[in-house]
Amino acid sequence: MYQPFGITYLYLANNLILKLMPNTHGIRLMSKNLPFKKKTRLVNAVKWMIRILITIIGAFLILIILLRWVNPTTTSVIISEKMTLQESVELEWTPLDHLGENILLSVVASEDSNFCAHHGFDLSEIFKVRKQGTLRGASTISQQVAKNLFLWRDRSWLRKGLEAFMTVLIETLWPKKRILEVYLNIAETGKGYFGMSSIAMKRFGKKTNELSLRQASHIAVTLPSPKKRNAVNLSQKLKNQAKRVRIGATTLKMEGRASCFLNK
Repeated sequence: MYQPFGITYLYLANNLILKLMPNTHGIRLMSKNLPFKKKTRLVNAVKWMIRILITIIGAFLILIILLRWVNPTTTSVIISEKMTLQESVELEWTPLDHLGENILLSVVASEDSNFCAHHGFDLSEIFKVRKQGTLRGASTISQQVAKNLFLWRDRSWLRKGLEAFMTVLIETLWPKKRILEVYLNIAETGKGYFGMSSIAMKRFGKKTNELSLRQASHIAVTLPSPKKRNAVNLSQKLKNQAKRVRIGATTLKMEGRASCFLNK
């Protein structure tokens, strides 16, 4: 086994000293086994860390595979909100095919217009916002699903790294329809409200598949700040934004850029 020159010389010197002065016990502390015991402990610690990491990755992998077919009953964001509000929250699951075309198109046009074209990360949008000196607004629907399902809200490099890893898994293991379905059912839509169905009933007294394009666009523009915005009482600025969302929704459909989630 390879030994650094320094340790080799110490070992030889130590043996010579022990032969010349056999009663000198203190120098035995330099025996060659000590560095290798430390090395063994370090190797064992690294092995355990790797095992723990593999276990965590495996657990998330299994969970993400299951969630392709099993609807989540809660998320990290919902748990956090329950703890903050100290009360129950409204969450009503609605299959994608029953949500209605208007809400699908409006949300995608507002939140992630390149949803069908990217593989989890919209690089063109990232470069655009980087020029503005921020990364806010560059998260795709896939990234938001990863964050809302598993992670915490506070921004940090650790969270962004975990979010990126989980986004890759979700994009690899789920079809686009499933990603959008989960997002539309777990997204925070108001104080104590999650999912499009609960907020559509709260604001307009309708099921999502009964919403007009105008109403759907009004809900869509509240998503970046759902606790502060009300779809039935928008500012003029947000009304203008909703108008652009309606134009974007129509364009997505006409150009075939919604083919990954709309039924043909």
